[in-house]
Amino acid sequence: MLKAIFGICVVATHLAAVAALDFTGAQWIWIPGRAADGTTYPPGNATFRRDYYPPAGKTPLSANILITVDNVFTLFVNGRQIGTGNDLRYAHRYCVPLVPDCNVFAIEGQNVPSGTASNVGNAAGAIAAIQVRYTDGYTETIVTDSEWHGIAGAPAGFEQVAYDDSNWPPPFVQGPLTTYPWNTGPYVINIPPETQDPGPSLTSATWIWTNEVVSGSAPVGGRAFRKVVTLSGGQLADTITIDIVADNEYTLYINGLVAGSGRTFGAAQRYQVNFIPSNTVTIAVYANNDGGPASLLASGQIRGCACGCGANAFVNTDASWKFSTAVPSPAGFINPGFDDSKWGQAVVEGPYGISPWGNPTIPTSNTAQNGPITDLGAPNAPPASVVS
Repeated sequence: MLKAIFGICVVATHLAAVAALDFTGAQWIWIPGRAADGTTYPPGNATFRRDYYPPAGKTPLSANILITVDNVFTLFVNGRQIGTGNDLRYAHRYCVPLVPDCNVFAIEGQNVPSGTASNVGNAAGAIAAIQVRYTDGYTETIVTDSEWHGIAGAPAGFEQVAYDDSNWPPPFVQGPLTTYPWNTGPYVINIPPETQDPGPSLTSATWIWTNEVVSGSAPVGGRAFRKVVTLSGGQLADTITIDIVADNEYTLYINGLVAGSGRTFGAAQRYQVNFIPSNTVTIAVYANNDGGPASLLASGQIRGCACGCGANAFVNTDASWKFSTAVPSPAGFINPGFDDSKWGQAVVEGPYGISPWGNPTIPTSNTAQNGPITDLGAPNAPPASVVS
């Protein structure tokens, strides 16, 4: 199984924008000693370690971990047991808080005997991807590869941060997820969804607009909308997943940064945005009407950053949102701290499903970050960190 890093923590050098976690780039590893058939190992335990130190100026917040092992594993992070698995076909996800300096990932794996009279071995391998999230919203992804250390058996204390594995050799790298015999036939690897949270619910949101709608029509042009969500109990959040659609166009901003834009009211888009941990989340929308009816519909789930998991708050478009009819829209309205105390309260036009908008398609996957619709007056701003 997997065992995580070296006796001396090393500094990761590759920083990337946040992406959905899968086994991309990860390799099946085990200790040396594979049989001449190129597939089987003798029964027994193997332990793997990787320790990780963040780049200068970066502070780790949490780790999302995806792992499976042929056949059995126990996963440890910084000496604490996190989880176990005993069926290689089903990968496991874990979300774990990290410490600001050296973090150690360790796995004890077992290759279970085949059960035949000769008690011969069989295929053995461990594969994992670990997405480390920093406090500034970026991530580093660590995968099982030749940088891990591995050894036969399970030495006492191997899971502890202070354990010295500098004399352990690198593991034997067998290949990516699709390497035979894995991910074929009866050994297809089932990857669980990224989150079990219910997520946004557009069907619980209401269509809103300004107070200018008369006989179902609104003036042509752009309008500014805002909603500031403050978490209770001093909680911090670092992620929002939001579904949004507007008649006719919108640009969405989270904490002053552009998440994306859309130009059709027949289908909503979903944006998963990561940001520096904060007790408040500022959602701003510049929505434009081309003529006739006008409306905005959105639903979001805000998640806390204790380890990047778990729902903290839900937000839907309703009468608590604020709007401005000023043209052009007030400078800086997309930013946290903007004073909208004199703005009007949004007018609810009706629930999801109401005419003339009916049932816009609810998204099932994330939309990539894209720019503001500046030709319609949407403010320009730097891009948000969007999971695509």
